[in-house]
Amino acid sequence: MAKSLKKTSPKAAKRAPVKGTAKASAKKTVVKAVNKTTKTAPKKASKGVAKKAIKKVAKKSATSPAKQTGKTFLVIYHAPLDALAQNANLSLEDQAAGMALWQAWAERCGTNLLDMGAPLMNGRQIGAEGEPTTSTKEVAGYSLLSAEDWDEVMSLLEDHPHISGWHPAATIEIHETMEMPGM
Repeated sequence: MAKSLKKTSPKAAKRAPVKGTAKASAKKTVVKAVNKTTKTAPKKASKGVAKKAIKKVAKKSATSPAKQTGKTFLVIYHAPLDALAQNANLSLEDQAAGMALWQAWAERCGTNLLDMGAPLMNGRQIGAEGEPTTSTKEVAGYSLLSAEDWDEVMSLLEDHPHISGWHPAATIEIHETMEMPGM
């Protein structure tokens, strides 16, 4: 895309066919940059500025993730504090074996796993009075999943390492996210 726009005028760039929304957005940004630089700078200098703008937009659009389809679900891992302390005392081999189970789950989820998340600790809660206190929720971590419906989420969480015998009191809580109006 960048090569074809470098050699064309701003008017020709506007007429150039572009497939995909990311490319169309990049094209609009490039056309704006080309128009701005050709109106405000001498021709020789504007070519350099336009080339930089094209490279910047091309790089940005190439790394933009594809728009996800389906719904987003927040997965919250619960475990008692003693379970987390127990992990700290495991041998490196046992820790690696536990992580291998998580990696296998992540691979099985594929692109449905939007964010593997992370373990959580030192939870605090705050209310209207504004003074933070220690949380009593025993939240151990989180992940973000994408799925079409609850059935798909439940199949993704089947045999999950968090609830497959790691600790008898370990549980998983799932919440479907809602779209914010106007956002």
